[in-house]
Amino acid sequence: MTNSNPFLIHAQDQVVVKNPDEKSWVFEVGKNGNLWVDFLQMTDDLDVLVSLQGEAAKCKINCAYLTNKNNNLNINIKVLHKHKKTTSEQYIRGIVTDESAVSFKGIIEIPKSSQKCDGRQHHRGLILSPKAKIEATPQLEIWADDVICSHGSAVGPLDQNQMFYLQTRGIPENEARKILLSSFLGDLMPDEFSDTIQKWMDENA
Repeated sequence: MTNSNPFLIHAQDQVVVKNPDEKSWVFEVGKNGNLWVDFLQMTDDLDVLVSLQGEAAKCKINCAYLTNKNNNLNINIKVLHKHKKTTSEQYIRGIVTDESAVSFKGIIEIPKSSQKCDGRQHHRGLILSPKAKIEATPQLEIWADDVICSHGSAVGPLDQNQMFYLQTRGIPENEARKILLSSFLGDLMPDEFSDTIQKWMDENA
């Protein structure tokens, strides 16, 4: 089955990639390996498992979601630190409107044997209409004691103070809204996705 949502693998040094249908991915990262991948989800669910299997393996997972109408997306990302001195970063941002809904679940798991690991996970979501919903469940499952880990999630509407600031500078409300939405994803997604994102903004912002 083909996924209509864009993805881009920037780096996959010492990485085994398994993606049976481009909705369910498994990445196995070996010693000193490096994985960096971007996902843009608009119509399909996403399930990602990253297994950091060798010492000093690292990964960076960026994911953005854009949903409208009555779409329902489930996004699950899990990073398993199976070896010591491994590093992971997860950055997830999304925008929902109309009657759409997104369920995001992100997990960082570090067993007792995997000391000196660094795991980070951050999620931010914007809700543009009263009937749209975002449910976020960030989780840390940490059994090791010599680690650095953080996670966080924030969901809400557009910042009205920022809207007011732009409008006082002579920018019309609709244009100000598009500027804020574009900047929300601008530093996360690569240029290769910009046309797809801009088209969605033009139709839904």
